[in-house]
Amino acid sequence: MVFIYLGKKAYRSIKRPGKTQQPISTAASGGPATEEVIYRDKNGSPARVTKPSASACGHQHDPAAGPCPTCKSARRAQLTYRCRLFAGLLLPFVVQALDVTIVASALPWIAADFHETGQLNWIIAAFNLTSAAFIPLWGQMADIFGRHVSMQACLVLMLVGSALCTGAPLTAFPVLLLGRAFQGLACAGLNILVRIVLADKVSLRENAKNWSFFSFLGGVLGWGLGPVVGGYITSGSSWRWCFGINLPIAFVSMLVIYFVLRSELLGPQPIPQLDETTDTGRRTKLVKRLQTIDVGGQVLFLFGFGLLILGLTWAGATYSWTSPAVLATLVLGVLTSVSFLAWEYHMAPGGALARRFPWQKAMIPWELVRNRDIGLLCYTSFATGMAMYSVLYFCNIYFTMVKLWPADQAGVQLLYFTPGLGVGVYASAAMCNSWPRKTFPPIFIGSVFEMTGVGLLAWALYTEHNPTIYGMMALTGVGTGLRVMPVQLHGIGYFPKKIAAVISLMAVAYPFGGTLGLTIMTTVFNNASGIGNDSPLRDFGTLKSLPEAVQQRVTHEAKMGVVWAFVAITPFMVLCTVLASLLGNLYIGKADDGEGERTNVIYEGVYMLSWFRRGGGTEKNIITREHQPDGEATL
Repeated sequence: MVFIYLGKKAYRSIKRPGKTQQPISTAASGGPATEEVIYRDKNGSPARVTKPSASACGHQHDPAAGPCPTCKSARRAQLTYRCRLFAGLLLPFVVQALDVTIVASALPWIAADFHETGQLNWIIAAFNLTSAAFIPLWGQMADIFGRHVSMQACLVLMLVGSALCTGAPLTAFPVLLLGRAFQGLACAGLNILVRIVLADKVSLRENAKNWSFFSFLGGVLGWGLGPVVGGYITSGSSWRWCFGINLPIAFVSMLVIYFVLRSELLGPQPIPQLDETTDTGRRTKLVKRLQTIDVGGQVLFLFGFGLLILGLTWAGATYSWTSPAVLATLVLGVLTSVSFLAWEYHMAPGGALARRFPWQKAMIPWELVRNRDIGLLCYTSFATGMAMYSVLYFCNIYFTMVKLWPADQAGVQLLYFTPGLGVGVYASAAMCNSWPRKTFPPIFIGSVFEMTGVGLLAWALYTEHNPTIYGMMALTGVGTGLRVMPVQLHGIGYFPKKIAAVISLMAVAYPFGGTLGLTIMTTVFNNASGIGNDSPLRDFGTLKSLPEAVQQRVTHEAKMGVVWAFVAITPFMVLCTVLASLLGNLYIGKADDGEGERTNVIYEGVYMLSWFRRGGGTEKNIITREHQPDGEATL
């Protein structure tokens, strides 16, 4: 796919030499067919400026003499940048995507070997806790230390975490959980950094193309093949290699980034709170830059989010929902989260904390928190995580406990989710880049598909009709793929000055939805199936040795547990569809080769209502915005 995409771009640049290049970074200038093209070095400083036009390249070149050498050089520079970008980010993105799901098939066997079947969900929760809670911190680290240093630090943490998981003694379950926590911390950084680097030097439309490709890649290799690889590794060798496979990938990634991509990555970014600008560059010492971190917000977010995840992990698995441990943890988590929101409110410009700490940069700008579309997008990401985790983990439990299939065969069945995911990602890319070039249709249609897929999957599991099960898994995958890229693009279009903060919010909501969904489904499964945490039937290896009558009863109860688990999360999918219908819309301006990117248009009202109005809306709800890849925006 990579080589086909790059070859297509190279072929177009050769066959159409008279047209001007599509720039790596653009900013609108006076006329509609003229733009200022700024190529920046690793520190963000302008390196070369040209002003092409739609009809002629503007380089004082005689067309009769052949292709313009300046345009040809610029096209070559653009293609080189894209090749380096894909080569450097491919392995880091794959390793973080693979780490989310590779344990899905191996999970029951890992817990059984440690004799911790009742604590099975901790293997997932330890990863999800750190992979979500530290995402905003990595966003600020990328600005303070630069993209390259931050990404290398993530890969080192991945090596440490994978080594701990691979070598964890069977008598030391906490060592495995510690390794999973380190892996989650690394994946949090890789997740946010890959997205930031993809958006750093390109236009909004180019970002949509690049992120579509990486979404498809992550979906196929990570979410699709992850459970299959984990199942074959567990059956053919040992579950330890599910973690050991990360070691060579992470090491090679460090070398590739250093030698291939390092020169293209932005360094430490100017911080306005320290009177730094793009022109003056970074002038203050590292200690001063570290002081700009919103320490209070980071601490409140970590404790609030961590306590919520801890309470949800304990509930139903370790303690009952009404136990003091669960109730106290959840209440403290809610209070701390509310305190975090209050802190960020007062960190807004003019607030009490902003006046007290004028040099600190708010972790989450308050204008994002209060924006309706950002809140709706966060819930959409939340529901997407819930749906995807439910299919990958509980369909695997169905194939293992009800069908009594081995880990490798059960993992292969999850491949039916992958084609749907690929179709969804491809369709969303076409909707955003070609027609209708809007973000609302794929988000809303994806919500409808995902709601239908999850709801009918419960019925299909009840009937045990395999073709219907596979079809609903694929339909859920289509819904997931349709929303992966447009959700992020929609938020960036609304707030192009706050790319890192927008991406962080979307990335936090996704694993939180998966964690809450698994907690609810696990509790419902335990109660509906009658298979408690201490039941010997939790050891899936013993099911085949049971007498036939007992085996049929156990598998039927397990099937009903899985069915009711999917029924329990269906209301969340219905609510997601309702909320998605209340979104606004981002119209992405089309840019052909040699033309400047046209102004993007956002509709801040309820876009679905505009379908029933003449003209598609009112002027007060429409805002035109020129997207600039360096994070600036003109309203």
